[in-house]
Amino acid sequence: MAEKQTFAIEMEVPYYFVNFSGDMRLSALIDVMLLTSEKQLHQADVDSAEMVKNKGLGWVVVQYHMDIKQMPKLGQKLKIMTQATSYNKYFFYRDFWIEDESEETIVKAESAFVLIDIEERKIVSASDRLDDVFGAEETKKLKRFSRLKVPEDYDFEQPQHIGYYNIDVNKHVNNSYYFDWMVDTLDMDFIADHTLTSMDIKYDKELNMDSQPISYAKLDNTNNKSIHWIKNGDVLNVIAQFEWKNK
Repeated sequence: MAEKQTFAIEMEVPYYFVNFSGDMRLSALIDVMLLTSEKQLHQADVDSAEMVKNKGLGWVVVQYHMDIKQMPKLGQKLKIMTQATSYNKYFFYRDFWIEDESEETIVKAESAFVLIDIEERKIVSASDRLDDVFGAEETKKLKRFSRLKVPEDYDFEQPQHIGYYNIDVNKHVNNSYYFDWMVDTLDMDFIADHTLTSMDIKYDKELNMDSQPISYAKLDNTNNKSIHWIKNGDVLNVIAQFEWKNK
């Protein structure tokens, strides 16, 4: 069995990655993790740009689970690491973790990706199209993520605008924008007084330039949780659950 390959990049958190309180934005956190995986994929010529250009295929994330011990701060030096762990006919599973200067893991994430045919907008077999799986183990098992359910009512509602800058090479809204839209539904005082401890998200249906999404949120103050979902008309596009703690 091939050894699983770990890839890492190092960075210092810039001011344009943080919010008004100095905490790294969740969308920026996702972006740097994806950048790390893209750089590993580039070594085998299967990163997003090359897959679209050469094969008409695109990597699409369908689910994340993330545990956050400490949200990275402005100016903090980080080491972002990733490892492809396993794959089956349709899903490619990948882990991420982030260490601080003391080599303490402050963020861990698990993810599931699929490959789609860009023109047909259909999932294709990942195992049949990858020559290098970076040591990931082939499995018939499906990884289980948290099951998320849309609440019967909501506390916040906010229409969202889609511009050309939201669209990525896969010709749909890049997944990191969803996080900004979700957090924007919350009160500024709540963001100032709380920090994330965990996040689960499931992408159901992509958004494109013609979509008219509305972002919803429901707070569970008793358990320090918030449920977020985005719909285009009657179609659910994405649902997430955030867990918080007081600063």
